[in-house]
Amino acid sequence: MGRTAIAVCGLLSLYHIHLATALPSTLYPRTSSARYDYVVVGGGNAGLAVASRLTEDPSVTVVVLEAGPNAEDLPDVFIPGFAGAGKSFASLNWAYKTVPQENFGGRAVGVAAGKALGGGTVINSMIHPRAEKEQYDGWGVLNDDPQWTWEALLPYFKKSESFVSPDEYQVQNDVRDLEEVHGTSSEGRVKVGFPNYFYPQSHLWASAIDFEPSPDLADGKPQGTVGVSPNALDAHNNTRCSAACGYYTPFKDRPNLTVLTEVLATKIVWDPPAANTTLRAVAVQFQAKDGHMWQVFVRKEVVLSAGAIGSPKILELSGVGNATILERAGVKTVLDLPTVGENFIDHVHSWANAFTTAELTRDSLKLDPDLDEEQQQLWYLNRTGMYSAAPRTLSLALPSQLFKDDVELNDLLEKTRKDAKYYAELFSNGNENLARGIEWQYEFALKGLEEDNSAPVEINFEPGYAGPTKNFSDRPARKFSAINAVLVNPWSRGRTHISSSDAKDMPTIDPAYYAHPLDLITHVKSIQLGREMLRMPPLDTIYDGEFEPGDDVKTEDALTEWAVDTSGSDNHIMGSLAMMPEEYGGVVDSRLRVYGVENVRVVDASIIPFPISAHLSATVYMIAERGSDFIKEDARMGRA
Repeated sequence: MGRTAIAVCGLLSLYHIHLATALPSTLYPRTSSARYDYVVVGGGNAGLAVASRLTEDPSVTVVVLEAGPNAEDLPDVFIPGFAGAGKSFASLNWAYKTVPQENFGGRAVGVAAGKALGGGTVINSMIHPRAEKEQYDGWGVLNDDPQWTWEALLPYFKKSESFVSPDEYQVQNDVRDLEEVHGTSSEGRVKVGFPNYFYPQSHLWASAIDFEPSPDLADGKPQGTVGVSPNALDAHNNTRCSAACGYYTPFKDRPNLTVLTEVLATKIVWDPPAANTTLRAVAVQFQAKDGHMWQVFVRKEVVLSAGAIGSPKILELSGVGNATILERAGVKTVLDLPTVGENFIDHVHSWANAFTTAELTRDSLKLDPDLDEEQQQLWYLNRTGMYSAAPRTLSLALPSQLFKDDVELNDLLEKTRKDAKYYAELFSNGNENLARGIEWQYEFALKGLEEDNSAPVEINFEPGYAGPTKNFSDRPARKFSAINAVLVNPWSRGRTHISSSDAKDMPTIDPAYYAHPLDLITHVKSIQLGREMLRMPPLDTIYDGEFEPGDDVKTEDALTEWAVDTSGSDNHIMGSLAMMPEEYGGVVDSRLRVYGVENVRVVDASIIPFPISAHLSATVYMIAERGSDFIKEDARMGRA
């Protein structure tokens, strides 16, 4: 892959900033030109973890630049029952919009991403499982690096968490755990455990389906099983534990850790390169809340942890990316790295939901204001009741559990194999290296499907409404049971790129949902399975008729049309700065260093090279723990 370094001149004056909170830019000191050892762009899931681990060494200085506020003290954030539904989900959200999606009937779709200290871990549903062992092993095979395998990464999963084993009540409600796969030492950071409140219908659902009970959804073998997901939850007081809770608040008084909130990183400033040298970052520019522009020096490394949309955006605004795209946006190319922002992946979400005769659901809190008030007071009184939990029982469905007809499945896989090269080239945006990389991904995914040991979808139970009719007033004032059907192994690959040279402008985001035919076919099968599950004994004892897709959606063609009209993002975006070899279109190497740049590393979900069958937070924490050790090792070796 061709990469060209282009000289950059005219650096602005640089100011050292040492603050623990966001302040008006008029208060930023201008008296020093001292450098930070590390500048971390993004104070989310990964960024806070990296900053916290690096500043364990008191001689190391780190500054974190975060666009959102510190929202840890908001009830909408720390009360589990508000997960995914409180006002904070809107106010602490980048609320990205895709371009109109051809295979979604021309709809533009919202993509949620946390805009707060703690990132997505502040607004997500706190679901905290891990993906398949074989998928992590695949990262190692793809990159020819044994440091990226399940066995090598398990210590980093464990290092990120402080796990509380289930009590007797939780075990009675289907919770299972394997102590050997969890972190329980004082070194662990994010509190992980299980809620103290369960809706009985979740147990009915787990009993209704023919999936094997999972011994632990964090054991690397979730496929084909059903279980209660671990939560990013402090089980001792039943509060959310975000990245801020785990990695920042206990350490916020470290004198070598500076966190600036409500500042927008706008670009990396480069040292003008000499001939035959690699590019080197010397500063990061950011904009304060009042519009003033500032910069901070970096002595060792810039760490990009702004997520699968934010991190490629910063690189492109800094002149690193596809020269044609940069020129169109009005940005001078500094380094031609054409796959920045490509290989973009998102899980796809759909639903099946039914009316229920169950005594209580999450809908009950909206239907009965007195009950809602009672349950909120109960939570504040003793951390119990319906607001103390956001329980989720989930399963990972194998191909054989989705496709009852072996002939149909085998025909689909055969066609997918024949078409692999065509779709790899289609999704590569004209880059031959990336086409080879995507084709490798397809071969890896096909092997898992053909051997029936990799799960293309997650199906989870919701004791309340979940569906496309978002406004409470637009649906019947009744109680619901819902199945969330999530395509976790999509074959489509999209892209995200800057739309202008202004950092305040939203990028152009095209996940290319359903652009590969296997995605739509598989997802429709999972929605249909969800519909059937709601009617299975013993769940049928509380079934009171289907609401969505609805009784008029009878055929597979009609269900396909419904999926196209209603499905959306599951907000699990990844892959846009893929950790792959250069000859496969990668953007970072297996030590997370950007190709062609001396001292910029990416540590977030954008490095995940192909989709994984899990919610992302646990995996991103692991990436951050693994990346922190790489940074420390390279510093000791004098490579930073």
